Amino acid sequence: MAGQSWLQILRTQGGGVLPNFEPVIWLSVEDEHADMLSDDVYDAFVLIPLYIAMYYKQDLHIHGSVSKKLYKNVVDYFQYILCGFSPDLSRVNVSVDGFKIADGNPSVIGTGFSCGVDSLSTVYDRYVKEDDPDYRINALFFLDTGWHGDVHEEESIRLCMEHYSTNKKAADELGLPLYLVRTNFHAFIYEIYYGVVGKMGYLANYSCALGLQRAVKKYYISNALSYEQILIFGYHFKGKDFSEYSESYSVPLIQTEKINLVIDGCQYERSQKVEKLADWEIAQKYLTPCAMKSFKGREAHADNCSECVKCLRTLLPLEALGKLKNFSRVFDVGKYRKLARKYKFDVVFNNGRDGFSTDNYKFCVAHGLKMPSYFTAWMYFLSAKLVRAVKIFVRKITGDRFYDAVKKKLKGDPPVKP
Repeated sequence: MAGQSWLQILRTQGGGVLPNFEPVIWLSVEDEHADMLSDDVYDAFVLIPLYIAMYYKQDLHIHGSVSKKLYKNVVDYFQYILCGFSPDLSRVNVSVDGFKIADGNPSVIGTGFSCGVDSLSTVYDRYVKEDDPDYRINALFFLDTGWHGDVHEEESIRLCMEHYSTNKKAADELGLPLYLVRTNFHAFIYEIYYGVVGKMGYLANYSCALGLQRAVKKYYISNALSYEQILIFGYHFKGKDFSEYSESYSVPLIQTEKINLVIDGCQYERSQKVEKLADWEIAQKYLTPCAMKSFKGREAHADNCSECVKCLRTLLPLEALGKLKNFSRVFDVGKYRKLARKYKFDVVFNNGRDGFSTDNYKFCVAHGLKMPSYFTAWMYFLSAKLVRAVKIFVRKITGDRFYDAVKKKLKGDPPVKP
């Protein structure tokens, strides 16, 4: 997409500039799909500069035209939500060169496609079950917005493209096109917070949708928490995860005269989504909620690690449903069974403390899966803390070398030669 130099997009009121950022902010698709990009308006380049300006408490001027609807929603409402999310942010003045409705006659109804629980739930509801052409998905988008790492690094590109290829197989079976969208949006916010991709990376996803409005008229954003969970637990994500904190009421503000972003998934709890997908063959072949797949050093194939929190969070309701074997092609069920007892302790201990644990606990009990008592879970974690404390004490007394040698001996590992 025709990008603007970062120094042209964002200037401070005093004429200074922000250091250590890439000189160009960009959004791209494959050449044959270039006509999807809205290069006549700068709607895609509003949210990320706004966040940075609010962080540095500097006024923002965008040297280009934007949608008046987007501008008014951002200035009058969206900034207040961002300030509520993080105390590091302050409202700023935002000005643009002018207002313009994006060119084009969009007809695409799309959604991001990752083959996670939330993503597949949206596709199942809005494509498999939907029969209204005004609401039925007709295209899928794979967004490379920093979840795999720096978009310029060879390893990150490899992970991204292998994930894309895996998801492309699922899209082909569904009979839907899958478009690859790449951007460096995350590079402009990473300097503010390490790990900000997980906190504010969602702004990049919204921005990608805005950049495609020449072709896309409706774009579904898959959300993880239900409306009730957001009311009860949303505050716990303040400053940590913008999606879970406020996505249900902030995303409806991110729209223009041409494109409508719709939150989908809040009508369910996550365990209900898993139950809905449990008998769907596409999910049984391609479901990949794994949190570790995007990390460097891991192979980007269809299988899940079966031990991260996202995998366990998905496998527990499948166990309660008696349908673990249905997903043996994408999960290591044997590995899960070894970890299930400990994870159940965690779910019981955090029941009422976080939305996902509360959801899974209620779901398991409702489906007759025996769960440990709270007292048992409390004793388990207390004993684990005591064991760790004893290990730390013994290591300090004996020294690292002796402690490690004894530990290897007890585990049966061969001794290390000096």
